[in-house]
Amino acid sequence: MASIDRALNDAHGKIDALEGQIQGITEKLVGLRQAQTEDYRALARVRLGKLEDGELTQHLDQAEQQVIVLLERRKGAVEALQNRIAGAAASRGDLEAERGAQAERVDRAAEAVDEAEAQTQAGLGADPDYRAQREKAVEAERKAMHADDKATRSREELEKKGVAYRGDPLFMYLWQRDYGLPSYKASGLIRWLDGKVARLIGFADARANFSRLNEIPERLSQHAEGLKANASVEFAALKTLDEAARDADGVPALEQALADEQARLDEIDQRIQQSESVHQALLSEKGLFATGEDEFTRKSVEFLAAEFRRDDLVLLRREALNTPYPDDDLILSGMQQREEERRQLETAVRGLKATIQQHQQRLTGLEGLRSDFKRNRYDRAGSTFKDNSLIAMMLGQFLEGMLDQRMLWKVLQEQQRYRPRRSNPTFGSGGFGRGTVWNGGLGDLRDIGDVIGGPGRGGFGRGSGGGGGGFRTGGGF
Repeated sequence: MASIDRALNDAHGKIDALEGQIQGITEKLVGLRQAQTEDYRALARVRLGKLEDGELTQHLDQAEQQVIVLLERRKGAVEALQNRIAGAAASRGDLEAERGAQAERVDRAAEAVDEAEAQTQAGLGADPDYRAQREKAVEAERKAMHADDKATRSREELEKKGVAYRGDPLFMYLWQRDYGLPSYKASGLIRWLDGKVARLIGFADARANFSRLNEIPERLSQHAEGLKANASVEFAALKTLDEAARDADGVPALEQALADEQARLDEIDQRIQQSESVHQALLSEKGLFATGEDEFTRKSVEFLAAEFRRDDLVLLRREALNTPYPDDDLILSGMQQREEERRQLETAVRGLKATIQQHQQRLTGLEGLRSDFKRNRYDRAGSTFKDNSLIAMMLGQFLEGMLDQRMLWKVLQEQQRYRPRRSNPTFGSGGFGRGTVWNGGLGDLRDIGDVIGGPGRGGFGRGSGGGGGGFRTGGGF
């Protein structure tokens, strides 16, 4: 989490630095526009005489004053926005501190559940009646799975050996007509012909063999279903003992306390998300000011550009170009230099804006990664990562644009681990692949199989994900 926060700070720092560069360039561009006003005023003085009250000079003065007013209003808007951003950041910091304290309460509640379950399991493990019921459930499950396996193999054998019978049209003709059974019905001639066919192909023996081949899978399936039902009864009895012991030791109450603490944490996360949306909106507005796309700067530039396109100013500049006077040439040379500088600065701004957009995309990806990190509670107590240096390196590659968000999240998932719990999710009825009553304080935060799963952990191998400890049954059935 700290690595992600550092990466976020780095990303914000890069964007702030780029926005600072753009803001400086934007101010230069506005200054060049304002200087251009003075150039036109100087041209007017040279060409028309020093007419302080002249219409053209007076109009330029009015335009300049209007731009100054707009820029003063812009300055006030920037200061107000900075105050709002500071307030939003402070509010976000308070919420993060509140979340940190609440996350600790969640972790303590989870540890209390885990410890209580571990003690309950220890008591059950020492109870002879419980051990007897557990062995009954294990044996019933073993027999049911063995019978189901035999029934499956028998069906496969029927499919394999029955090919010869099903591929014989004469045999199947007599088989489908129930020849040799009381239900067989046919007229005298047909009965006589069917008899000749039956003797010709040895139908009587073949029919007996095919009947047995069909009966065995059916009988084995019926037997397996009966054993499955018995296994379910024994499993239910074992689960009832687990639940009764949990109730007696107050585990459900502890789980409810954990759920309440988690609900409060989720509510804080929602407030943080709302606060982050407000903060991001303010940062976006700040970006507009930094890049000169705010209404005040835009109006100033547009106003001056429109003024410089006035017919009288265009005519003034055209006449100055066509005269041989050195004073005109000196002013026009300065105007051309400023225009060339303006084009260069505008090109630089476009490049910086493109770079900012790339950094903003990575910043958005990091914010999403941080949200996923917290939503999956990778920041909770007991959550560890195999190689912290690898994660730091991958975050750096992400910030440089060498890695996308999906691959970065995949690395985090592969690296994340939980320290072993004291309670065992596969204890008792939890080791049968039918879910578990032993949450160990994890609740529904993560799938138990993802948290503690692994090969060679005992249990019955029915997709429960396994877990530490459990029955020592010599492997899954």
